[in-house]
Amino acid sequence: MTRPLFASPTRTFAAEPAAGGHERKAGPQLAQLAGCDAADAAARCGRLDRENAVLRERMTALQVQIDLLTHMVEHLQARQELAVTLPLPVARLFGLLFQPVQSTAFLRDMVDLDVLTGTALVPGAKGRWERRIHWGKVARNVARDFSGLVFGRRGVVYRVRPQHPPQTRRRRLLHVIPNVFVGGSTQLVVDLMERLGHLYEMEVVTAALPRNGRHEGMVVHQVPLGSPSESFVPVIAKARPDLIHMHYWGESDRPWYEAALAAIRPASGMLLQNVNTPVEPLRDPRVHSYLFVSQYIRDTFAPDIVNGRVIHPGIDLDRFTPGPFAPGAEDTIGMVYRLTRDKLDDNSIDPLIDVALRRPRTRILVVGNGELLPVFRDRARDAGAMGNFEFTGTVPFAALPDLYRQFRIFVAPVVKESFGQVTPFAMAMGQAVAGYRVGALPEIIGSGDTLGATRKDLADILISLLDAPACLDVLGAANIERARAFGLDGMVAAYGEAYAEALSHLDLVAGGV
Repeated sequence: MTRPLFASPTRTFAAEPAAGGHERKAGPQLAQLAGCDAADAAARCGRLDRENAVLRERMTALQVQIDLLTHMVEHLQARQELAVTLPLPVARLFGLLFQPVQSTAFLRDMVDLDVLTGTALVPGAKGRWERRIHWGKVARNVARDFSGLVFGRRGVVYRVRPQHPPQTRRRRLLHVIPNVFVGGSTQLVVDLMERLGHLYEMEVVTAALPRNGRHEGMVVHQVPLGSPSESFVPVIAKARPDLIHMHYWGESDRPWYEAALAAIRPASGMLLQNVNTPVEPLRDPRVHSYLFVSQYIRDTFAPDIVNGRVIHPGIDLDRFTPGPFAPGAEDTIGMVYRLTRDKLDDNSIDPLIDVALRRPRTRILVVGNGELLPVFRDRARDAGAMGNFEFTGTVPFAALPDLYRQFRIFVAPVVKESFGQVTPFAMAMGQAVAGYRVGALPEIIGSGDTLGATRKDLADILISLLDAPACLDVLGAANIERARAFGLDGMVAAYGEAYAEALSHLDLVAGGV
């Protein structure tokens, strides 16, 4: 008889009909044979079931490997980084192998920028500046960028150094900020931690950490962009904040703020909202107090808000102090910004190019890095003004005072300004400030006399200041005096008052503590 490949162990066996359609009765031998046949079939079926189970496990494992390979191929086809799937060095190697043209172009541009930021201007013949490449600095730039490209950069970005020993009993405070990248908002958080951390146990909830390192001395909880409000609930429950300090700048991060706010509403802590950029505040009855970084932002975007006040960002007046300027500073203009399209745009370099072409003995020092660096380089090169420009790239914060001493005029060719600290830095060191009449700039410098409305206006102002050293002295002295209003101690005291007032309200509602 013919057996199927997978015979059922419960199948019964009978004698086959004899020829002619007549049945024969099964004798003892036939019954014994049938019993043996059933036992043999059952054993074979059990063995096959076990083999099938092993085969299914192997096929499942193989499918996992196929899925992983498919995922990698899809990433390669989409020209995306494999950093999530593979170690960074291996991912970079994949990029070089599968995208050699793009990778070679990227590396070439990286080295070009390393040479650019390793080149300085030195006094030359006939009152002109000469470009001098410092090959040691170029080599350090290349080594730093190539190492960062292959292995990533994991240095310490900010170190929180408390200025006072903590008190025995501290109230709890949670900072809410979408990212803690290098910038004024993160610096504010660090300043408050350092100078008020003895009174408040502070933690941070953020969506994004710095790509090039970590913060030391800062307790950080991460809730990624796009997370629902429920993701914030355990963070708030763990932090148990008496005060919640939201650092708001809106724009594309507004959904993250809204999700955080939804989780904050049922919490008991008092909510303060810092408005750090020229945007409409995130209005909500839950906000106890709005803290604006400039009067300009309050007057422009929230003139009707009564539960608000202005607290200007503070600067360290002990670090940025008046002193002798470096040789050549009288013919040098300085610009210190992140070279990104938040405050600047592609045209911000144009009035400086005009000054270089109209006054060839002028040196223009551009401090900072970002996506606009190659744009500014190409614009200066195309205009034939590269001989007047020096680009430093990224510099440590501690190096800023020495760089500021290399120029007498600080230029702010910004298209948007809330309250940039780099301008008060210059004022505290006795420099004249010129720029566009934009945002909070008139509020910062206290006058619009050195601010222009157009590219030509700003170029004219800069040239007139360069040609009038006595005017630079007068403006510098006035700026030193005005910068005292933006001291770090005054800012910290104002936030301390805002915190204390909010806590008194909290304690009153709670019936005292």
